[in-house]
Amino acid sequence: MRHLKLFSLLSVLSLALFAAGCGSGNSIGHTAQTITFDNPGTQTMGAPLTLSATANSGLTVSFTSATPSVCTVSGTTATFGAAGNCTIDASLAGNSTYAAASQVPQSFTVNPAISPTTTVYIAGFALTATSAGSPGNNVAEIWQLTSGSPTATTTALSMPSGMTSSQAYAIAVSGSDVYVAGTASNGTNDTAVYWLNGAATILPSNMTISEAGAIAVSGGNVYVTGFEENSADSATAVLWVNGTATTLSPPSGMAYSSAGAIAVSGSNVYVVGFAWNTDSDESAVLWVNGTATLLPVPSGLTGDYYANGIAVSGSDVYVSGTTSPDVGNDTAITWENGGAATTLPIPPNDTAQDYGAGVTAVLGNDVYVAGAGVSGTTGNTTAAYWLNGTATSLPLPTNTTGSPATSSAVGIGFSGSDVYLVGSAGQHAAYWVNGGAGTLLPMPSGMAYSNASAVAVATQ
Repeated sequence: MRHLKLFSLLSVLSLALFAAGCGSGNSIGHTAQTITFDNPGTQTMGAPLTLSATANSGLTVSFTSATPSVCTVSGTTATFGAAGNCTIDASLAGNSTYAAASQVPQSFTVNPAISPTTTVYIAGFALTATSAGSPGNNVAEIWQLTSGSPTATTTALSMPSGMTSSQAYAIAVSGSDVYVAGTASNGTNDTAVYWLNGAATILPSNMTISEAGAIAVSGGNVYVTGFEENSADSATAVLWVNGTATTLSPPSGMAYSSAGAIAVSGSNVYVVGFAWNTDSDESAVLWVNGTATLLPVPSGLTGDYYANGIAVSGSDVYVSGTTSPDVGNDTAITWENGGAATTLPIPPNDTAQDYGAGVTAVLGNDVYVAGAGVSGTTGNTTAAYWLNGTATSLPLPTNTTGSPATSSAVGIGFSGSDVYLVGSAGQHAAYWVNGGAGTLLPMPSGMAYSNASAVAVATQ
């Protein structure tokens, strides 16, 4: 009798343990399982996402949204109803063999939708890789973002005859026509080029070297700026209008010059760049209808200083640039209507010591400036922008590759009230919308590195 009671007691305990094990998912006798759920990266409103995750057990993973105001999930399809941050949880229940897996969340940015009548064009270039993995030639590229798709398409611009390498630095859109300015090389000398709807035209020059860095289209005219030279450090700024070159003379007392950004407002043509006599006295310059003026030296700063971007809104002229002292850190600066330079602050909690400002643009009453900082200790760069003088660092895309992960912002475009900044992150061309998490642009086939230089938005 005593043995029978002991056997009965053991049986009850065994059943209790078995039942507890089935309910907990973590008991003795159950095999652990894990979920692999990769971050899907930045998405766009209006473009559904098919979710994918796997379990080492082979069981089916389920998905739920932790942020239903931004994204919802039905089965394996995520739908985005608003811009913002979306978090999706991947879950896997247990069964008689496997314990329940630990939930895996992934968070990512959802960008605002692009209008069905809008196309965002991003110009830049990609670098080929040789079979040995060493750098090859650059190829000018255009990426296009359209409604209903979170992924851009990429198209290589035609290589000018006799050239082996090309880079796109600027882009403008007029109606259905897309204009790009840049440079091509035959392996010996660089040559200024512009592309119209992908077809290349070499810009005329009487010198052995020429480069184009900015483009604008206004009143049926195509304006391209750059420089030409016969020897190093002896450049002359050039403005091509409808393919005809005009020299932009340096300010009085300066011998050489180089033109960068351009803005056209009514009948006035504004160009910025810099001029110099030697390699240690480079100064920012503004040309208005061909007449050069030195921009004021930033107060308290020394060394070379450059004008890199310009925007015109009504009667106001905004210029952005950078100082580069012989000793000390670079500083991002701006000028308004040719007045005293204003120093732009470093973004909060940023460890970079050097900051430079590139392009500037105006939307309504807001003035945007794009740029990047460089850490003096690591050499890493950090993309940033300034809105009415307030600095903000741009976050790296979640799937940025390359170590260390660096980024820069060099172009600004507007689609309605949405602000697009373009540049690079790691080894990829990238873009940001409204300061959210960046998105890597697809790498063109056969390429190892890419960089975005400028952005333009077309609305038909």
